[in-house]
Amino acid sequence: MTMHADLNLMIVFDAIMSERNLRLAAERLGRSQPAVSQSVARLRDILGDTLFEKTPKGVKPTPRAEALWLEIRDPLNVITQALTHSDFDPASIRAEVTVGLADDVHEIAFAHLVSHIRERAPGVVLRVREVDHQSLWQEVGHGRVDLAVSVAPSPPKGLGASVLFEQRFVLLHRPDVTPPVSLKSYLKSTHVAVGFREDEAGYTDQRLAAMGHNRHVIAWTPRFAFIPDLVARTGAIATMPLPIARHHVARFGLGVAQLPFNLDSVPVRLCWHERRRTDPLNKWLREQVRVIVEDRMKS
Repeated sequence: MTMHADLNLMIVFDAIMSERNLRLAAERLGRSQPAVSQSVARLRDILGDTLFEKTPKGVKPTPRAEALWLEIRDPLNVITQALTHSDFDPASIRAEVTVGLADDVHEIAFAHLVSHIRERAPGVVLRVREVDHQSLWQEVGHGRVDLAVSVAPSPPKGLGASVLFEQRFVLLHRPDVTPPVSLKSYLKSTHVAVGFREDEAGYTDQRLAAMGHNRHVIAWTPRFAFIPDLVARTGAIATMPLPIARHHVARFGLGVAQLPFNLDSVPVRLCWHERRRTDPLNKWLREQVRVIVEDRMKS
């Protein structure tokens, strides 16, 4: 089928696919919602497909819409960047950007990132959406976050990432509790731990299970930020990423010790969608995030 659709219709289509909401797409494009709806109606006539189905939170693309987006989003990004090319000035930008952050990165680095951006781009508003290793790529792929920082596996096709640093793990303990010095004593200790999903063991427990071991955990929480208080109150030990453990040592009067067994470090990645790879604002923000996160998480 030959498709006779102008660039404006494709721009509207791309905005709806990114936002999954006609109102948000209209705001992003600076158009009225009725005008966006009219563009959708024209595309439906051209393609002979409904393209979008209404949901309580917005719209859900049809398989035809998903397939079309895969074909046009990268070429469309190149075209729109060429047509709107200008010298990028962060100070003149007015935009809201959604950043996906793991909770430890959120706690340690976000306030510094906001301060840093405020000095250089006062018109940019940052909104955090918390992500973890399971939700990260879905959030990036569906356009719910513009960029993200978290422990993450290698990116799926169409999504981009770079490793910021390798995250090591340590033991967090109360000063009156002697940290275990062998795997045997570690397994006999009482633990508090992070678990992002009820039915899934965390990284530490997955590694222990692979070695044929398990540990005694008295409390699970989905957030690293809650672990230090649990350690201070219960006397249990916790296996923690080094940056967040170090961040709380002074506040809770805790100690940090080496693990008595080998637990491989994991990559913390800066992630984005490839359709935003050349977007000037996204490129600039990725660099600012890289600078601040690397500084705060490594200091």
